[in-house]
Amino acid sequence: MQRVAFGAFPSPLSPEAVAGAGLRLSFPSFSAGGARFWVEGRPELGGKGVLVCEEPSGARRDRTPGWLDVRTKVHEYGGRPYALARSGRIVVSDGTDGRLHLVEPDGPVHALTTESPRRFAEMVFDEPRGRILAVSELHDGGTQPVNELVAIDLETGAVRALLSGHDFYASPTLSPDGRRLAFLTWDHPHMPWDAAVAWVATLDGEGRAVEPRRVAGGEGGAAYQPTFGPDGALYVSVEVDDRFRLHRVTDQGLVRVLATEADVFQPLWLLGTECFGFAGRRVVAAGLEAGLSVLLVGDLDTGSVTVLDDGLGHVGQVAVSEHGALAIRGWAGRDSSLVHYDLETRSKTVLRQPPPILDEDDHSAPVPVRFATTHGETAHGFFYAPRLRGFEGPGGERPPLLVTVHGGPTGCAAPTPNLAIQLWTTRGFAVLDVNYRGSTGFGRRYRERLRGQWGVLDVDDCVEGARAMGEEGRVDPARLAIRGGSAGGYTVLRALSLSTVFRSGACHFGISDLEALTRDTHKFESHYDRFLVGPYPERKDLFVERSPIHAPEKLTAPVVFFQGLEDKAVPPAQTRAIYDAMRARGIDAEYHAFEGEGHGFRRPENVRHAIEAEVAFHRRVLRLG
Repeated sequence: MQRVAFGAFPSPLSPEAVAGAGLRLSFPSFSAGGARFWVEGRPELGGKGVLVCEEPSGARRDRTPGWLDVRTKVHEYGGRPYALARSGRIVVSDGTDGRLHLVEPDGPVHALTTESPRRFAEMVFDEPRGRILAVSELHDGGTQPVNELVAIDLETGAVRALLSGHDFYASPTLSPDGRRLAFLTWDHPHMPWDAAVAWVATLDGEGRAVEPRRVAGGEGGAAYQPTFGPDGALYVSVEVDDRFRLHRVTDQGLVRVLATEADVFQPLWLLGTECFGFAGRRVVAAGLEAGLSVLLVGDLDTGSVTVLDDGLGHVGQVAVSEHGALAIRGWAGRDSSLVHYDLETRSKTVLRQPPPILDEDDHSAPVPVRFATTHGETAHGFFYAPRLRGFEGPGGERPPLLVTVHGGPTGCAAPTPNLAIQLWTTRGFAVLDVNYRGSTGFGRRYRERLRGQWGVLDVDDCVEGARAMGEEGRVDPARLAIRGGSAGGYTVLRALSLSTVFRSGACHFGISDLEALTRDTHKFESHYDRFLVGPYPERKDLFVERSPIHAPEKLTAPVVFFQGLEDKAVPPAQTRAIYDAMRARGIDAEYHAFEGEGHGFRRPENVRHAIEAEVAFHRRVLRLG
C-alpha cells in the first residue's frame, strides 16, 4: 500500500476520460411492436441527442441522422423530444431550431413544421385525426412566452391552439379510444410540484377539446403524470398526506391503488418525465423514499405490491409495455444507464451504459448518513470515502472533504454511479452529497421546509453536515471545500458568505443576485422565488440580504466560477459581477466562461476544461499534494 498525499492519488479518471464518457440517456419508450427507444446525448457529436432503437431481436440502430439534435428547449430545461406512432412513424424535435421532423418507417426524414418562434415537447400522435398533439411554447416577443396545448397537422404542419389560458401545460395523453384528452396545468406563482392540476377534456367530432373537467390536484396536493390505463381508466399520482400516491380517477373521486409509502413522483424539471406505466392489470412504478428509489410492481385489482428492484439507487424515468419495463438509472443525464426488465421472469439486462473507465474495485460506495442540524432537526446525505486500490493517505492524517450541493433546489442527491463524485474520491478526497431540507424524496414536509428559507436552511445543512463529518473523525475539519451548480451554486456562495467552515468553493452557473434572477430568469422559474424567498418587491429586503452580490465583503474564501454564456436560467452577467467584485477586493477567484453553453455544459472540451480547472483550484487552495 503506497502512502500518497490526500488529493494527489494518481486517479485513473482523467478529465479527458470523464468528459468523453458523458453519454446522456433519457426518455425510454416502447413501440407498439415491442421495440425499445431512447435518446442518447453523445459527446462525439458535441452533446447532440440521437434517437436509438433496439428491435426485439436485439438489433440496434440510430433512427435520426447526426445533423438532427433530438432535444427541446421548452421551459429552457427541455423534456420529451419525440413520439412514436403505431404506424411506425416518429416525430422528433430538433433542438437547434425548434422544428418538428417526421421520421418515416423506411428511414427518410423531412421537416414537418417551419422555422418559427415556437418550441414543442411531449408530442402525442393522434393519427386517426391526422395530427400530433403537443405542448407548445411560443416566443412571440412578449414579456413571457405563451404556453398552450396545440394540434399540428401531419400533412401541412399547420399549428392551431387546442387549449390555452393557463400559464403552463404538460402531460397530454389520449385515452385508448381517442375520445378523451388528459393533461396537467399550473399557474404562477406555483411550480408543478406545488399545485399542478389534472384535467380531462372530451374531444368532439372536429377534434376540439371541450368541457375540460378538473379531476385531481391543486394547492392542497399537486397532481403528477395523468395516464390512461389499458382499461380506459385514468390514473394519476397525487400528493396526499405528505406523499405522492397513485390513484384511479372514478366518478366518485380518487381511489388509491398501490399500498406503498414511497413517492411515485419526480419533479417536472423535464417535461414528460414518467415514473409509472401499465402491463395489463399490473403497474410498474418507481418509488422514491429517503433519497433512494425502488422499482415496484403492483396489482391493480388487489393493490398488492412486490419489489422488482431496489438496487438501482435512483430511477429517473421508466417506460412499460405488456411484458417489459425500462428504467433510467440515475437522472436523465450524464452517467445514467438504461436497464430492461422481463416482467415474467423478473430478470434484468443493462441495455446501455457509459463505457467502464473505472474498475469496480476503485468505486467509492455511498453510505447514507443522517446528522443533526439547526432547529433541532435532522438532515440527510451520502458520504463517499477516498478510494483507490493500492493507495492511502499519510499515516495519522484524515482526508479533505468536498461537500456537493444538488440543484433545483427541488432535486435530490442520488446514490448512483457518478463519475463526478468518483473523480474526487479516486484523487483522495472524501465527498458528502447533501440532501438538505428542501430536497425531494423525503416527503412534502421536508421539501417545503425550505419555503421562505432558501439561502438559510440549505446552508445550515451543508455547514452542519461538514462539521459532523469532521467531528465523527471521517475527514480533516481544517480542509473542507464546497461545490454546486445552479441553485447549488447559490448555496455555495451563501455558505462561503455566512460561515468560515469552508476553505474553498466552486460555483457552477450559480445565482448571486436574487433580484436580477427575479427580473431576468425564464418563465418557468419566474415566480419560484416567491416560494424560496418571499413575494417581490414586498420582501425586497430579503432578496437583498440573501444575495451574495450585495455583500461581496463577506466572501473571503477563494471561489472558482464556471458559466455558460447562453444561460437563460442564470444570466452570465450575475456571475461576472460577483467575480469582478471579489477580484476588486483582492480575493482569490477564477472565472471560466464557455461560448455556446447554456445552463449546464454539454460539449466535451468544455466539460474537460471545467474539471481540470476545478481540480487544480481546490488542490492549490487546500495545499494538497
